[in-house]
Amino acid sequence: MSTVHALPRSVTITRWIARIWSFLVFAVAILEIFVPDPNATEPVPLADWFLLSLWGVAILGVLVAWRWELVGGIITIASMFVRELAWVMLKGHWLVNFLIVWSFVLPPAILFLLAWGLERKAKKAQFRGGVFLKRQELNHDGI
Repeated sequence: MSTVHALPRSVTITRWIARIWSFLVFAVAILEIFVPDPNATEPVPLADWFLLSLWGVAILGVLVAWRWELVGGIITIASMFVRELAWVMLKGHWLVNFLIVWSFVLPPAILFLLAWGLERKAKKAQFRGGVFLKRQELNHDGI
């Protein structure tokens, strides 16, 4: 009996959609970091550096998800949530425009979590199927 477990196609497709999307998120983040804002007239305040670093943690979470889907997805979602709470606490209001960032950064994290869950479910089903087959074979052989 082969020990190689084939993943369902849905897991592979979900994982690659999340990876491609996360690469695009990373590329946009790199552009934001290295392309200066032509309209900036004063230095970035310390509070904004903190808020930007939380966004950076979310981007790193998406990259971590390439290797550890559960951990990376949780890091991304948690840091985006903490960033929004920190913004409200530091600035005193919330901007609806942040939903644009959420709609760009969170879907790959959710897809990574979905791929992790689907893979785990498929592995459990394969394991249970293998145990079931072994028991059936044992009973069929008369042992």
